[in-house]
Amino acid sequence: MPLAEARAVLSPPVGEESGGLEVIEANPGRDREMLARQCGWAWRFTPRVALPPPEGQDNPANSDPRTRPESLLANITGCGHLFGGDHGLAVAMQEDWLGRGYRVRVAVAGSPGTAWAIAHAAHWTGQPAVPLVVTPGRDEQWVQRLPIEALALEAGVVRALRELGVNRAGRLLELPAPEVKRRFGDETLWRIDRAIGRVDEPLDCLPMPDPVVARRVFEQPVSRGDWLEQVLQELVVEVSEGLRRRGRVAWRLVCRVCHEVGQESRGQPGRMEWATGLVEPGWKADRLWGLVRLGMERHRWPRQVTRLEVEAEGVVVPERSQETLFDVDAEAACQRMTRGLANLVERLVSRLGRHAVTRPVLCDDVIPESAVELRSAAGPGLGESPHRSASTTSGGGMKPARRPLRLIDGPRAIEVMVAAPQGPPVRFEWEGRAHRVLQHWGPERIETGWWTDRQVARDYYRVEIDTGEWYWVFRRLGEEDWFVHGVFE
Repeated sequence: MPLAEARAVLSPPVGEESGGLEVIEANPGRDREMLARQCGWAWRFTPRVALPPPEGQDNPANSDPRTRPESLLANITGCGHLFGGDHGLAVAMQEDWLGRGYRVRVAVAGSPGTAWAIAHAAHWTGQPAVPLVVTPGRDEQWVQRLPIEALALEAGVVRALRELGVNRAGRLLELPAPEVKRRFGDETLWRIDRAIGRVDEPLDCLPMPDPVVARRVFEQPVSRGDWLEQVLQELVVEVSEGLRRRGRVAWRLVCRVCHEVGQESRGQPGRMEWATGLVEPGWKADRLWGLVRLGMERHRWPRQVTRLEVEAEGVVVPERSQETLFDVDAEAACQRMTRGLANLVERLVSRLGRHAVTRPVLCDDVIPESAVELRSAAGPGLGESPHRSASTTSGGGMKPARRPLRLIDGPRAIEVMVAAPQGPPVRFEWEGRAHRVLQHWGPERIETGWWTDRQVARDYYRVEIDTGEWYWVFRRLGEEDWFVHGVFE
């Protein structure tokens, strides 16, 4: 939406201070570079991965939404059986990106156009944020249920169709093709056919780089832990040197141990594997070995080891940033603190495990209790500073929090006295005591759209009571029930 419209939507209620609107200028080139770095993770699932085609020189109003640097297209033909089927592959792919702090939606279909349409618009139909796999031959049936935006049409065409009352792709597909061509042109027909899989759309896949891996195969099985640890350190150094020569950094190291087992295995070798995740990608041997060694503390060397292997995963081009001669400004101090925190988190994750150390991540959900979720601290997110060049419209300084940091585990019902119907609370009872409201701020209305499965409509108030405490309370619209949802600290 236009910036002026966003400012109007986010303007605070009358009488409240503005918390400031952060404005970040769009940078498609940088977004495309960051998307290209994600191919290193996508190659774990399929060797055929492509970026969206580059934006042409056409009028931006008539540009193709498919060119936006926000999607990866992958040909998974012949790869699904490695994950128990296409659905298993899609689930593994989504869990991998979610675990690294990204919000993703994965869709599998018979054509790139259909997969793109479903991934971008299925949530408008109330579909949950789970991987969606289209049964072969049903691409067009799926697309018919989606809004016309899913067809990646020109912006002017979408506006004209909505003015005509054509809001769903199914309604548009019912119109005679000659009439659509006469009114909107050949390009619109071609984009419709692309979205439903009628257009042969080959992917311009990126070349897959050689893996950065080091291994040792022993002539005779080895059982001494000190020898194995020394060899493992040598392998980490080799991987580090391989990253340095390529000018790359890695998000994770995977250590694999193959060993002989008892007679019951019928000659099949045993296998042990563990991964060491980084909060910030790196290549230096000392850092990598320190984390691998911490990860070893959670494992015991098996007997009769026949092979050791270390592989770098998530190999990407490092981000370059200009350093200053004197790090005296606040940003440099913040970066030093972030690096120190990243080092601490890396060591904790290596020692305790990937899912033992988590961080809160904001989600794109208007419902407060669903707006934050805990994800693994390993991987992108903690050490990144995506808004270094951001400018804001606020005048600086800390503003009073509009929402509490801590929510009550499930809103609790309270008895409330109001001065007027639909008015703010003047007194309420909480934990066996009656409290008088000294002042309040609000209401802030939080309401979900009609297309969502969970219907929520609430008016929230910040209230200060006679004991000096602040609470976040809301009225459930339609039922006039009141609840406490959070406490300001």
